[in-house]
Amino acid sequence: MVQRPQRFVLGLLGGAALFASPAVAEDATGHWFGKLKAPGDIELTIVAHIRPGPDGVLQGYAESPDQAPVQIPMAEIKATPDTLAFATPSVGATFQGKWNASAQGWVGALIQNGQTLPLTLVRGAPPPRAVVQGLDGDWSGVLETGQGDLRLKLHVKTDADGTTALFQSPDQSPMQIVAVVTHVGDAVTFELAGIGGFEGKLSADGGLAEGNWRQGGFSLPLTLKRDR
Repeated sequence: MVQRPQRFVLGLLGGAALFASPAVAEDATGHWFGKLKAPGDIELTIVAHIRPGPDGVLQGYAESPDQAPVQIPMAEIKATPDTLAFATPSVGATFQGKWNASAQGWVGALIQNGQTLPLTLVRGAPPPRAVVQGLDGDWSGVLETGQGDLRLKLHVKTDADGTTALFQSPDQSPMQIVAVVTHVGDAVTFELAGIGGFEGKLSADGGLAEGNWRQGGFSLPLTLKRDR
């Protein structure tokens, strides 16, 4: 995720190769996930789904569920009994890894925009999200900036997979961005990885959250209202 003034840009961040362990044959098809340490001490979950395609050609897509709820098509998927490589052209990233029996995963590198950080993909699905009580619903507010007003929206939903929050600035982009929300007492926060976030107080009736939006060293007042 790259921050630009008043613009939010989605992007997978890259990783450096750590290839050290004896190779053992492994089938690359299936569901894989790992944690990527991005610049700014940001931790992002990376997910890869690989399946057999026609004529034995592998197909799949990647996800960055801590950033946005989108499927990122893979290309050039190459697998041997002990190596895995693939590209995600729409975000300009590539992964190369080698099977590590001790780690039970593909230990390697996700590389993008000249950045290289370690990434290990292990089989399975990421752990479910935490459950945050009391915030479910659609929230909206207007951020008054020096360049004009910006509408902000936040959709919070809790189900069997935990609590998911999706943020949108419709005056800038139709893209939804995953937010991490917290609710302790009357304190409410939501964070956008690598961008900024909101800190406020929840009203007694739970209909308003009043506080401040912070981004790029600046802080502006923001009130969010829950739609009933």
